[in-house]
Amino acid sequence: MMGKMVKLIVVMVALIAFGMVSLAVAADFYVVKDAAGKVSVVDKKPADEKSIVKGPFKTKEDAEKSMKAAGAAGKPAKPPAEGC
Repeated sequence: MMGKMVKLIVVMVALIAFGMVSLAVAADFYVVKDAAGKVSVVDKKPADEKSIVKGPFKTKEDAEKSMKAAGAAGKPAKPPAEGC
């Protein structure tokens, strides 16, 4: 009986350790711009730090939302109707 309990505890500890390692290795996502000016989402940190526009993000969806928001923010603003 005691041997089964020890085996169960060892298996549980191994599963918990594996789960923690899996979370630590989870990919981060970055919004990057290539030499041609094209913006995209990648799952590895680029070697060239200057190409990173935003990041890291925990999910690809968050990175894509940020990329779309940056695209909308990149449009020229309308001048005020009444002015300076």
